[in-house]
Amino acid sequence: MIGVTIITFGMMVLAPGDPITLLVSPEQMGTADVGVLRAQLGLDRALPVQYASTMSALVTGQLRSFRERRPVSEMVVEALFPTVLLSLMALGLAIALALPIALASAVRPYTPLDHGVTVFSLLGVSLPSFWFALVLILVFTDRLRWLPASGIRSVSATGSGLADVAAHVIMPTVVLALSILPFLVRYARSAIIENLAQEYVLVAHSKGLSQGSVLIRHVLRNSLIPVVTVLGLLIPTLLSGSVVVETIFAIPGIGRLALQGALSRDYPVVMTMTVLGAALIVVSNLLTDISYALLDPRIRYD
Repeated sequence: MIGVTIITFGMMVLAPGDPITLLVSPEQMGTADVGVLRAQLGLDRALPVQYASTMSALVTGQLRSFRERRPVSEMVVEALFPTVLLSLMALGLAIALALPIALASAVRPYTPLDHGVTVFSLLGVSLPSFWFALVLILVFTDRLRWLPASGIRSVSATGSGLADVAAHVIMPTVVLALSILPFLVRYARSAIIENLAQEYVLVAHSKGLSQGSVLIRHVLRNSLIPVVTVLGLLIPTLLSGSVVVETIFAIPGIGRLALQGALSRDYPVVMTMTVLGAALIVVSNLLTDISYALLDPRIRYD
């Protein structure tokens, strides 16, 4: 993570452009004291000093946005709920759809159903998320007028507004879920087909267990380890995928905050988002390793 911060900081300062030009309008550039503003933001100091002060402020939670002039930690907390809500709903939807689809496809390999699942997986991997999001907006908002196209809730909503929030997150959740669903289906199908050829399946049938019991209690459970591995790698991609989804649907989440910080050359925001993404990858890999022991009793960690 330290290496990630160093590389991110180096890319920010080496990129063309100056944050000051984005903070002060061209009409005011002649009258504004650019030197004072640069000193206030700490951009007049040596690069090692800038990096050290940035990391110190980040660790203590005192790192302030160039544009908003308030702690980035507050901005992250405000944007965290929409992103976490979308990610959890998309993850749950993708898992709920991927396992039954993969199981049905693996039990009947090379049938029209299996070929259809393969085509669906290829299309899901190939089609960009922003195109699918725009199609949903065109159909369900512009033509049918069933669902709202922007925001996390209506401005006029009162109280908890759970129904209103649900209506706003349906399309973003579907777009995010379909971004990881094809990968889960492909790996789950391959793992199930591999386990169906194992001897323990024949033994389970010889003991009189039903087909459903063998598939659910034995084959599917033993096929979850590669699926969990892929899932651990895909969870961080939800953060990057949320950048596109939250921008298109105007959702004030982490992804949109990261994009705005990058476009405005807001170094503190970019650094915070990068560290948050790196931490998410580390935690995701750790939880994936721990889940192996829970899924397979033969795996133990000392």
